[in-house]
Amino acid sequence: MINEGEIKKAAIKNAASHDGKARIGSVISEMLGKDKNLVKEMDELKVLADKAVNEVNALNNEEILKLALDMGLINHKENLVEKKGLKPLPNTENGVVLRLPPEPSGYMHWGHALSFTINYLYKEMYNGQLWLRFEDTNPNLVKEEFVKNFEESIKWLGIKYDKKKFISEDMEKIYEFAEKLIKEGKAYGCTCLPDEIKKDRSLGNECKHRNNSVEENLKLWEEAKKGGIGAGELIFRFKGNMKDKDASLRDPNIMRVIKNDYKPYNLWPLYDFASVIEDELCGITHILRSNEFKTNLQSRLRKELGLKEPNIIQFSRFNFQGTLTSKRKVRELIKQGYIKDWHDIRLATISSMKRRGIEPEAIRDFVKEVGYSSSEHEYSLDMLFTFNRRIIDKYAKRLFFVPNPIKLLVEDATEEKARLPFHPSNNLGYREIQTNAKFFVDKSDIASLDIGDKFRLKELYSIEIVDKEEGLITCKIHSREHETGEKIIQWVTEQNVPVKVIKVGDLLNADETFNGNSLTEIEGFAEKTVDEIEEGQIVQFERFGFCRLDSKTKKEFIFVSK
Repeated sequence: MINEGEIKKAAIKNAASHDGKARIGSVISEMLGKDKNLVKEMDELKVLADKAVNEVNALNNEEILKLALDMGLINHKENLVEKKGLKPLPNTENGVVLRLPPEPSGYMHWGHALSFTINYLYKEMYNGQLWLRFEDTNPNLVKEEFVKNFEESIKWLGIKYDKKKFISEDMEKIYEFAEKLIKEGKAYGCTCLPDEIKKDRSLGNECKHRNNSVEENLKLWEEAKKGGIGAGELIFRFKGNMKDKDASLRDPNIMRVIKNDYKPYNLWPLYDFASVIEDELCGITHILRSNEFKTNLQSRLRKELGLKEPNIIQFSRFNFQGTLTSKRKVRELIKQGYIKDWHDIRLATISSMKRRGIEPEAIRDFVKEVGYSSSEHEYSLDMLFTFNRRIIDKYAKRLFFVPNPIKLLVEDATEEKARLPFHPSNNLGYREIQTNAKFFVDKSDIASLDIGDKFRLKELYSIEIVDKEEGLITCKIHSREHETGEKIIQWVTEQNVPVKVIKVGDLLNADETFNGNSLTEIEGFAEKTVDEIEEGQIVQFERFGFCRLDSKTKKEFIFVSK
């Protein structure tokens, strides 16, 4: 049964985190996160969520924050407005060394872009050093295609790193640290099944292999290194504390057997173990990462290995409404045939970003303005597109585009040449269009007009409607001068180019199922000048929006923003 009170709480919490405006999709997602069985009652859930969102959004910010605080949905610390922009780093006296640590198991996405940009801006701020360090410790997921995409995307963002490496280059050094723990009796080989390990961890029970002798553990280690033990048959665990409240410290896995064709190694480190060693080898002084990563285990490993503790600054993930960054889920969507590949414009990859007309400067401006926060926050893509629009508006040529075209005849018009500027204020030149009496205009522009009504064909003349038929509007010239308050309509001639504009919606529905209506195609006629536009170029179709030419041969544009 759906708890209406919990839905109201979810709406209040969401509104408190988003400037007083709750979003129905976010509320539904939170409810499904608490109880996935609610998918079966989706229709009722949508109705109740819509009701709760409308009620909460009718309140002012102060009322919403008070309710959220009184209900314990947020605390006073979260309620404080954090200073925008990038805060100074601590302990910078001896220099700053940062790292970008991508796992090349998929394409680079928006979350990477924002996090990497933060690191790069700090590198510039402190004249520090920046590592590009590929976390290739799950070798069966690594592809050269993914490595190349990260390198190209980082370059596109304008990020300049000083050094590059793959963790697998240091495998022998990682082995030395693992062997050190084994010889000191601080790590042991475990052949338990995954379900056994999970159960022992939940109950706080020690593994039956925990008291193996050092000799037994070293024998397993050497056998695994030589390839004598199969994948999934053995892991090496660090001796933590099986009674610790932090489950990550209950004898965590540090090395595992993976059979692969990528590198001649059979034992591979897990993330936390590899990270602490690599941070030491790279001389990392400051780690900036999202707070989904816990720090206790890495700190404990550093202590046992005698490694320096870097300065760790954590921030919440950059969550954008309607986007998908999970590489696992993307791989599944590709496998199921819902999307073709990682370049799909509905994804959150950098490849998608570029196709959707987002400029790297917009990402940098966004980070400089917003900075980062320790509290969870979901941003609207509109915010990023606002920064982007400020950039592209300066250079995007203005062109005419007519969706839903209907013929228009100006019966007393003669042939003449219209001289149209490419930009209203910047000197981008102009184009000349030969006109006669025949035009196409947007049906919606004249839907409310009737016989006798007047309007202006932009940059030409004012006309008066003398007849309206199903597929034809007949007019006559009323005036050459532009009258105040007169409706202005754009147009194309018979010498036009049929084009298609693709608009992007959310890839997933609120219940995380694939949204079959995530792409909308709008067909229409563009002025002939569109033939001169190069693939990848952004234009503004006047009174329609900014669009990027994605395919010159197909005449397909992707809608960027209003």
